[in-house]
Amino acid sequence: MIEKEVENISKNINICTEKPLNKWDKYLDDYENYLKEYIKHYKKSLKGNLVSLSKYPYMKARSEALCEQLNNVQNKALLNEKQLKRKSKIQMKIIFTCCD
Repeated sequence: MIEKEVENISKNINICTEKPLNKWDKYLDDYENYLKEYIKHYKKSLKGNLVSLSKYPYMKARSEALCEQLNNVQNKALLNEKQLKRKSKIQMKIIFTCCD
């Protein structure tokens, strides 16, 4: 009986101590994946790919909207230091791609 209670308490402690995925980490994942796709179409559009050329304006507008949302979150101090560094790293990828 006591062993069963100890086991249940142990399970509850493990559940409470597991770090849930922060919604802003998920948002950064989505932002990073979107920018990878954006960069791919940007490079293809420079080579004259018509499909990428047609997608590029929408993707550019969407990436700017995502960036603006992240800036608003940052201004409200909802991102931790690790998330801020990650956001900067993601944005640097787009800067280096467009400056090549």
